[in-house]
Amino acid sequence: MPFKEPFVLGPFSVDSEGRLSPARDLSPGFSIRWRGRVVHARLVQSESQDGHLYVQSILGRIPSSASDPAARAACFAMLRRLLLCLPETWSIRLLPDHQPQLEVETVVGLPITVTNLVTELTLFLLALSPHLDLLDMTGVTAVDSDQHAIASGS
Repeated sequence: MPFKEPFVLGPFSVDSEGRLSPARDLSPGFSIRWRGRVVHARLVQSESQDGHLYVQSILGRIPSSASDPAARAACFAMLRRLLLCLPETWSIRLLPDHQPQLEVETVVGLPITVTNLVTELTLFLLALSPHLDLLDMTGVTAVDSDQHAIASGS
Protein backbone atom coordinates (compact mmCIF):
# COMPACT_ATOMS: atom_id res chain seq x y z
CA MET A 1 0.00 0.00 0.00
CA PRO A 2 1.72 3.21 -1.11
CA PHE A 3 1.57 6.24 1.15
CA LYS A 4 0.40 9.62 -0.15
CA GLU A 5 3.48 11.50 1.00
CA PRO A 6 6.62 10.95 3.05
CA PHE A 7 6.24 11.12 6.81
CA VAL A 8 8.37 10.86 9.94
CA LEU A 9 8.05 7.79 12.15
CA GLY A 10 10.24 8.10 15.23
CA PRO A 11 13.84 8.55 14.07
CA PHE A 12 13.00 7.53 10.48
CA SER A 13 11.69 9.34 7.44
CA VAL A 14 9.38 6.97 5.54
CA ASP A 15 8.96 7.52 1.80
CA SER A 16 5.88 6.78 -0.31
CA GLU A 17 7.00 3.15 -0.80
CA GLY A 18 7.60 2.54 2.91
CA ARG A 19 11.41 2.72 2.74
CA LEU A 20 13.40 4.19 5.62
CA SER A 21 16.03 6.91 5.92
CA PRO A 22 17.31 8.63 9.04
CA ALA A 23 15.02 11.59 9.81
CA ARG A 24 16.61 15.00 10.07
CA ASP A 25 20.10 14.73 11.53
CA LEU A 26 19.35 11.68 13.64
CA SER A 27 21.22 8.39 13.55
CA PRO A 28 18.65 5.79 14.56
CA GLY A 29 19.96 2.74 16.30
CA PHE A 30 18.81 -0.46 17.92
CA SER A 31 20.27 -3.35 19.85
CA ILE A 32 19.75 -7.09 19.71
CA ARG A 33 21.21 -10.09 21.50
CA TRP A 34 23.04 -12.73 19.49
CA ARG A 35 24.50 -15.78 21.18
CA GLY A 36 24.72 -14.06 24.54
CA ARG A 37 26.27 -10.88 23.14
CA VAL A 38 24.63 -7.49 22.77
CA VAL A 39 24.95 -6.17 19.22
CA HIS A 40 24.35 -2.46 18.64
CA ALA A 41 23.49 -1.16 15.16
CA ARG A 42 23.20 2.44 14.01
CA LEU A 43 22.09 3.80 10.61
CA VAL A 44 23.73 7.00 9.39
CA GLN A 45 23.10 8.94 6.18
CA SER A 46 26.21 10.44 4.58
CA GLU A 47 26.50 13.59 2.49
CA SER A 48 26.34 11.52 -0.71
CA GLN A 49 22.94 10.10 0.35
CA ASP A 50 24.48 6.66 0.92
CA GLY A 51 23.79 4.98 4.20
CA HIS A 52 26.25 3.46 6.62
CA LEU A 53 25.26 0.71 8.98
CA TYR A 54 27.58 0.73 11.99
CA VAL A 55 27.60 -2.41 14.11
CA GLN A 56 29.41 -2.82 17.41
CA SER A 57 29.57 -5.67 19.92
CA ILE A 58 31.60 -6.79 22.88
CA LEU A 59 32.76 -10.29 21.93
CA GLY A 60 33.26 -11.45 25.49
CA ARG A 61 35.62 -11.25 28.39
CA ILE A 62 39.15 -12.62 28.47
CA PRO A 63 39.87 -14.57 31.68
CA SER A 64 42.11 -12.85 34.21
CA SER A 65 45.67 -13.98 34.67
CA ALA A 66 44.91 -14.57 38.36
CA SER A 67 42.17 -17.11 37.65
CA ASP A 68 43.64 -18.97 34.67
CA PRO A 69 46.90 -17.75 33.08
CA ALA A 70 46.93 -20.49 30.42
CA ALA A 71 43.36 -19.70 29.31
CA ARG A 72 44.21 -16.01 29.16
CA ALA A 73 47.22 -16.68 26.93
CA ALA A 74 45.11 -18.94 24.69
CA CYS A 75 42.44 -16.24 24.35
CA PHE A 76 44.98 -13.61 23.34
CA ALA A 77 46.56 -16.00 20.83
CA MET A 78 43.11 -16.70 19.33
CA LEU A 79 42.38 -12.99 19.05
CA ARG A 80 45.64 -12.42 17.17
CA ARG A 81 44.76 -15.22 14.72
CA LEU A 82 41.21 -13.94 14.41
CA LEU A 83 42.47 -10.53 13.33
CA LEU A 84 44.13 -12.16 10.30
CA CYS A 85 40.91 -13.70 8.96
CA LEU A 86 38.33 -10.99 9.56
CA PRO A 87 36.64 -9.29 6.61
CA GLU A 88 38.22 -5.94 5.63
CA THR A 89 35.40 -3.84 7.07
CA TRP A 90 35.61 -5.54 10.47
CA SER A 91 37.96 -4.41 13.20
CA ILE A 92 38.57 -5.56 16.75
CA ARG A 93 40.03 -3.47 19.49
CA LEU A 94 40.84 -4.49 23.01
CA LEU A 95 39.16 -2.31 25.61
CA PRO A 96 41.00 -1.37 28.84
CA ASP A 97 39.01 -4.02 30.74
CA HIS A 98 40.29 -6.69 28.29
CA GLN A 99 37.04 -7.13 26.45
CA PRO A 100 37.46 -7.45 22.66
CA GLN A 101 35.08 -5.10 20.85
CA LEU A 102 34.10 -5.73 17.25
CA GLU A 103 33.28 -2.74 15.03
CA VAL A 104 31.88 -3.03 11.52
CA GLU A 105 30.83 -0.45 8.95
CA THR A 106 28.73 -1.42 5.94
CA VAL A 107 27.46 0.81 3.14
CA VAL A 108 23.75 0.43 2.44
CA GLY A 109 21.55 2.15 -0.10
CA LEU A 110 19.09 4.68 1.28
CA PRO A 111 16.21 4.72 1.53
CA ILE A 112 16.17 1.09 2.70
CA THR A 113 13.30 -1.28 3.36
CA VAL A 114 12.92 -2.81 6.78
CA THR A 115 13.42 -6.20 5.13
CA ASN A 116 16.75 -5.15 3.62
CA LEU A 117 17.90 -3.60 6.90
CA VAL A 118 17.11 -6.80 8.81
CA THR A 119 18.75 -8.86 6.04
CA GLU A 120 21.99 -6.84 6.29
CA LEU A 121 22.14 -7.38 10.03
CA THR A 122 21.24 -11.07 9.73
CA LEU A 123 24.01 -11.67 7.17
CA PHE A 124 26.47 -10.00 9.56
CA LEU A 125 25.31 -12.19 12.47
CA LEU A 126 25.63 -15.35 10.42
CA ALA A 127 29.15 -14.37 9.32
CA LEU A 128 30.04 -13.62 12.96
CA SER A 129 28.92 -17.03 14.28
CA PRO A 130 32.01 -19.11 13.35
CA HIS A 131 34.25 -16.48 14.98
CA LEU A 132 32.15 -16.65 18.15
CA ASP A 133 32.43 -20.46 18.08
CA LEU A 134 36.23 -20.16 18.13
CA LEU A 135 36.22 -17.56 20.89
CA ASP A 136 33.80 -19.62 22.98
CA MET A 137 35.95 -22.75 22.59
CA THR A 138 39.05 -20.80 23.63
CA GLY A 139 37.42 -19.44 26.79
CA VAL A 140 36.33 -15.92 25.89
CA THR A 141 33.08 -15.75 27.83
CA ALA A 142 30.02 -13.74 26.81
CA VAL A 143 29.43 -10.63 28.91
CA ASP A 144 25.88 -10.00 30.09
CA SER A 145 26.06 -6.24 29.70
CA ASP A 146 25.18 -3.62 27.13
CA GLN A 147 27.18 -0.81 28.71
CA HIS A 148 29.25 -0.23 25.56
CA ALA A 149 26.64 1.32 23.27
CA ILE A 150 27.60 3.11 20.07
CA ALA A 151 28.08 6.79 20.75
CA SER A 152 25.57 8.80 18.76
CA GLY A 153 28.21 11.14 17.38
CA SER A 154 31.00 8.75 16.44
